[in-house]
Amino acid sequence: DFLADRTPVPSSGQRDRYPGRWLAWLDGVPDDERDEDAVALRAAVEHLGVTGDSDRHELLITHNFVIGWFVRHVLDAPLWRWIGLNQGNCAITIVQWDSDRPPNLVSFNDTGHLA
Repeated sequence: DFLADRTPVPSSGQRDRYPGRWLAWLDGVPDDERDEDAVALRAAVEHLGVTGDSDRHELLITHNFVIGWFVRHVLDAPLWRWIGLNQGNCAITIVQWDSDRPPNLVSFNDTGHLA
């Protein structure tokens, strides 16, 4: 469930946090794809983006906007900045969480393995 294909959309009270040029597009997101105020995506980051007593490596296979949300989080970018962070099919993005520093974007949209 944490990696289900969804689109973070602002609630009526949060629309001013998104650039006006994107609001009409966001309004057109089908109801079954909407993640109002990114509640589910925030839960995904909270669940998956944690450190523990030992190293772990996880392969997560998901969709463009979910990856964009994780990248936006790791870069501490504005809420709307997942828009335009487009991944290619089968591209690899690597994010790293360490207990002693902020999360790190190791690679983004790497398609070198497809050559």
